[in-house]
Amino acid sequence: MSERRRARIAEEIQRRTCQVIREELRDPRLGFLTIIGVDVNGDLTRATIYVSVLGDEAEQQQTMRTLRRASGVIKRDIGDWLRIRTTPDIVFKLDTSVERGTRILQLIKGLEPEEEVNAND
Repeated sequence: MSERRRARIAEEIQRRTCQVIREELRDPRLGFLTIIGVDVNGDLTRATIYVSVLGDEAEQQQTMRTLRRASGVIKRDIGDWLRIRTTPDIVFKLDTSVERGTRILQLIKGLEPEEEVNAND
């Protein structure tokens, strides 16, 4: 399968998953989440959806459990939407790269005043 087709299918899965979560799930256990990206394997049997969840670890775990429970509903909706021969299994993974990036920026900002003080000495 071409890389271009896989990328298009991954993009459609991301778009449709966002729409299903926003409009159909409406579960209060879902925290504030963002779908970072989707990876689809070569034979379209598995789609890994990377999710970033705003909140503490308990909220993140609860949101991930809720998403995993809803994966069948999401898979069915994606299958109806895409109309491809086999609908990929949906796997949700927590992506903490945004949090790590924010933490690194905070550390860098914490270093800036020290550099200015040392430059004035």
